[in-house]
Order: sequence, then structure tokens, then C-alpha cells
Amino acid sequence: MAGYTGISTRVSTSRHWVIAGSFVALAAATLTACGSKSKAADTTAAAPEAATTLATAGAATPAAGAGITLAVNPWTGSAVNANVAKVVLESRLNTKVKLLTIDENATWPGLDADSIDAVLEVWPSGHKTDFDTYVTQKKSVVELGKLGPKAKIGWYIPTALLKANPSLATWEGFKDPKVAKLFATAETGDQGQFLMGDPSYVSYDEQIIKNLNLPFKFVVAGSEAAEITAIQAAMADNKPLLLQFWQPHWLQSKVALTQVKLPDVSPACLASIAAKDGKYACDYPIDILYKAASAKLAAKNPAAFTFLSKMTLTTDQQNQIAALIDGDKMDASEASKKWVGDNADTVATWLA
Repeated sequence: MAGYTGISTRVSTSRHWVIAGSFVALAAATLTACGSKSKAADTTAAAPEAATTLATAGAATPAAGAGITLAVNPWTGSAVNANVAKVVLESRLNTKVKLLTIDENATWPGLDADSIDAVLEVWPSGHKTDFDTYVTQKKSVVELGKLGPKAKIGWYIPTALLKANPSLATWEGFKDPKVAKLFATAETGDQGQFLMGDPSYVSYDEQIIKNLNLPFKFVVAGSEAAEITAIQAAMADNKPLLLQFWQPHWLQSKVALTQVKLPDVSPACLASIAAKDGKYACDYPIDILYKAASAKLAAKNPAAFTFLSKMTLTTDQQNQIAALIDGDKMDASEASKKWVGDNADTVATWLA
């Protein structure tokens, strides 16, 4: 199919999505897709053997620790962290782990109530109020240290579309209603479509669109998997696409997306987040991802608390495992067992 062309040659063309069926089929998917999506299990023996090797290597298995519950929020990175921790906790620290699929906002009350013991990936830009409430004031939740990756949510378009239309490098290029029609769908009419993944994600996109007076309609795909499908379809068919996406994400290494420049984060926007006044009109800040736990975990299972405090993953490591899950369709548990078995030296530093 022909590539993207410049806006000046297409201003009267209303674009329609050809992937609505994919959205419907995948809207119920969870876990990086979001949560409970079923993944094809690895057909090789490598992952189980790796787990067995890990369990039998080194010192004798310690006495059983109290079982714990780890939150799994609806994106693959969260599933990666929790499943890797589960493999090590069960095979090396004799601690039974329950994985609880739950949205990021409901996680904090669970930590507060001690029904959840830890969450291993918190994006701080969306949870300042939660941190203030549960960590600073109530002291029912504690920070477990940084996870490792620096993360960034933003607005993205296909790089090829930007090359054909350089004005789309910044948000100001989207103010023209004629431009917006290029992104229109049957659902959005004359407005352009702005695509979002899972409805439970912390998002300021509706506010940004409204407060910058952009002729776009906020549309929820339903899950991360549906959004990935939309990206892949847009790339294959050379369709215009504007969406919220993020780094780190394994798909960023597979497709060419470029981030749109939004207004710089300002004190007024940061105040808007705290006030929840709907006036946010800036880019998303850079997030240094951190881990959090119930304040009772240290006494409940000291070994698990210490291990989770030491556990870190680099962006590349997290993306390696996520690619096995989303790209190779491997079950999250099996992908984590394989990675743990292949990276014994890294795991050893978490247990030292």
C-alpha cells in the first residue's frame, strides 16, 4: 500500500478505521493486554528446567515464609515484575505467592488494608495523592525503592506520518479541523480520534484535548492489547493514528513511533494534578518507577520484604520478558521462569 502523503493533498479525506473488529475482540483482554489474557505456553522444556535449576542451586531452601499477595496492574510491565518475583519467592524463599489482577487505583486501598502485600511498578505522576495519603500521612504503606526504569507517557504518531506532515511534530499541528478529519472515524464524526488503551489507566488526555482546544475525541480501545493491535494495523495500512503510549514498551523497538511535543510540564499543571480541577494542559512528566508495600509486610515475611526491596529490572530486561509474552505469545509465568533461569547472576544479587 502507498505510504503516508502530506496533509495538503488529503484535507478533504475522512479516514475510517478498519480495525474496529480487533478492538471488540480484544477489549476483554487483560494484562498487557490487560490482566488475565491467556497466553500460549512455551512448548520447550527450557523454562521449567530453569526454574528447577534455580530452586536447587546454592543454599538449602529456607523454612516457609508467610504467603503474600502481589498486585498485577493491567499492563505487561506490571505482569513481568510480579511473575518474576513470584518465581524467585517460591523457588528460593519458599514463599507462596498469589497474583491479584487489579487496576492501579484500587491497589492503594488494598495495600492500606493489608489485603495486598506489594505492588512492584508505580508510576508516580498519577499517584501523588495516594503517596501523600498512605505513605506520608497514614504510614500504612511504605516505598520499597526504585524498580529501575525511567518511564514516560506521551502522545505518539507513526514516524512515517510525521515525515509526510512535519507540522504534526507538536500539538499545535493538530489544531486545524482539516487535520483532525484525517484521524476521524465513524465514531468520532468530524473530530479526530485520540486513542487510549485501558480505561483504568491514570490519564490526563481528555483534559489536555479540552484545555488545548483540539478538535479530537477521546476514545478508549479497551485494553493494552487492543491498542497494540491498533498500532500494528495503522502501520500495516499507513493509516493516521494519534494515541497515548509510553516508554518503556517492547513494541517501541518493533515499530517506528514518534512522540508529539506537548506544552512543557508547568507548576500550574502540577498544581492541577493535586487539585484535580480538570485544568491540566501539559505533557506528562518523566516517571521514576518505584515499588510499594504494605507497612505490615516487613514483620509478616521479612525475607520477602528484603528481597522485594532489592529486586530491580532495567528497561531492557523488562522489555525482554514483555516481548516473550506479547510478541512470542508465551504465558507470563513461563516467560518469567525462562528469564530467571537464564539470568541467575542478576537474581543472585537480589538474594544476597
